[in-house]
Amino acid sequence: MNNGSGQIIKGVGGLYKVELKSGEIIKCKIRGKIRMESDVFIGDYVQVSYDNKGEGIIEKINERRSQLIRPYVSNIDGIIIVVSPIPEPNFLLVDKMIIGAVEQQITPIICINKPSLDGYDKLVRQINKDYSTLADIIEIDALSGKGSKILRDKIKGKFFALAGQSAVGKSTFINKMIGKDIMETGAVSEHNEKGRNITRHIEIIKFEDGTQIADTCGFDKLQMPVANPANLASYFVDFDEFIPGCKFKMCRHVDEEVCGVKKAVKEGKLSKDRYDRYVKLYLESQKRWNTRYDKR
Repeated sequence: MNNGSGQIIKGVGGLYKVELKSGEIIKCKIRGKIRMESDVFIGDYVQVSYDNKGEGIIEKINERRSQLIRPYVSNIDGIIIVVSPIPEPNFLLVDKMIIGAVEQQITPIICINKPSLDGYDKLVRQINKDYSTLADIIEIDALSGKGSKILRDKIKGKFFALAGQSAVGKSTFINKMIGKDIMETGAVSEHNEKGRNITRHIEIIKFEDGTQIADTCGFDKLQMPVANPANLASYFVDFDEFIPGCKFKMCRHVDEEVCGVKKAVKEGKLSKDRYDRYVKLYLESQKRWNTRYDKR
């Protein structure tokens, strides 16, 4: 057996592709003890043992510098969140992914796709209103390639995860950026205007300039981890400049009468839609926190 180190670039059904430092790709299972102790993320750097047939075992997962639980990727520099007028944007999902980016100290980029559809201009205004201080915002067209150079320049030489709802155009955009069809693409159902999930696994696509993009499964729901709701506001960094106006140091910005954040919303300095989603997330987090010890 040979020993080496590399990065997990794809995983399907308990089998993983690991790219060694030499560029060789081997198919690996994971040592049972390791599986019991830790989850496996695409992007993990690992130690492996392997035979001359290109098959091996993951023996150790190295320490991660960042990780997201949805999409399940690690060691990334940032996340590209793709939205479009159809399927209808789930802004609560966007908020949760932004929270994950803030918590992991990685860069969020929001790409707005499908400019030919009705509601695109309205969506652009909404995204800019809610997220212009939180993320880079790029208008793209996955079909024509509009915005691909701007995005490539921003992520050059870095590792980003590409995420969003099903059928927003993630895989189509990757194909356009690369210049050939390597990712299967799907369409929106005419019946319910929801996406059909084509990408069923996470796979890292590597560019010649060293850039890496992890194309991920489309998803419409993202469960927040069980965490103290008192800490939620710390991830809404656009609230920070208004917090000095709060009467109480531990203000929750929900039902307090003297609250700088609520005042900013009333004066139009903060997006009311985003604040309303914060309250919804707070109440959701509070419920899960209060029942964390309940028997299932």
